[in-house]
Amino acid sequence: MQKPTVLAINLLLLAGINVIALPRADAEVVLVAKKSSTHVSNSPYQRRKQLDKLLEEGRRLMLARNFSGAIARYQKAAKLSPKNARIYSSIGYIYAEQKKFPAAVAAYRQAIDLAPNHADFYYALAYCLGQLGDNAGAAGAYRQTTQLDPKNLNAYVGLGVVLFRQKDYNGALQIYQQVLNLDPENGSANGLMGILLLREGRTEEALAALQKAAMQQPNNINVLEALATAWIERGNFAAGLMTLKQVAQLNPSNAKIYVQIGKILRTRNDINGALEAFRQALSIQPNLVEAQNGIREILLTIPETNRGTNPHL
Repeated sequence: MQKPTVLAINLLLLAGINVIALPRADAEVVLVAKKSSTHVSNSPYQRRKQLDKLLEEGRRLMLARNFSGAIARYQKAAKLSPKNARIYSSIGYIYAEQKKFPAAVAAYRQAIDLAPNHADFYYALAYCLGQLGDNAGAAGAYRQTTQLDPKNLNAYVGLGVVLFRQKDYNGALQIYQQVLNLDPENGSANGLMGILLLREGRTEEALAALQKAAMQQPNNINVLEALATAWIERGNFAAGLMTLKQVAQLNPSNAKIYVQIGKILRTRNDINGALEAFRQALSIQPNLVEAQNGIREILLTIPETNRGTNPHL
């Protein structure tokens, strides 16, 4: 019988781990007036009042998730204050929230042109480029972030992710080790390092990192799937099964997890448990071939005359 495996490594090309977050819009740091005049004037004072009003309205609309209204206010504000980098970064944030990443990239580039030493702008640009699949561009922007803000651990983690996508596994491992040197309790770095080590066949090291990550992020499904894989590769099917059951509790709609549970139970001669797991998988995804084959293979090993004596068969 083949050794059961978990789909974690195929799924977890680090694109699916939510460790990279879009930085919050920072338009709130732009000073705004509580009261403003609607009268348009060419005087600097009146222009400033009008600008403050637009910024205040834009921020309010953004928080209310009225993105089209917020964009309109910020675009008007940009005409009044074309050198205000934070206006463009707020526009970029709103576009990114709408998953309009090309427009977000353009806005963040405008912000960077005006404020080339602002680390958060590079971080946001890197995030958007990564979402577009421009891993080389994202890596460059993450590196620029870390140069401007060496303590930005999220930027290092993001850099590790895009290096992995570029198949620069050694580079990604070095980055995660760098994060852990600064913050040994960083769950994201431990999890990602564990997944990378597992991919490289360094099971014992992977297991240590993944166990730490699972303690730090006990509801992280991706980490738990990888941890299950590590236990199974080490031959500890009981621990692998227990971990997969944790994943099933956290994500009961994942049919393939039940397939993996079924495969492990079958290796442990728990035929009824394996059938139940395969059938649970089919109840979620009726056409799942792996689950259908799992049931068929079990039934083929049991004499037809004995099937009627077991209510589970």
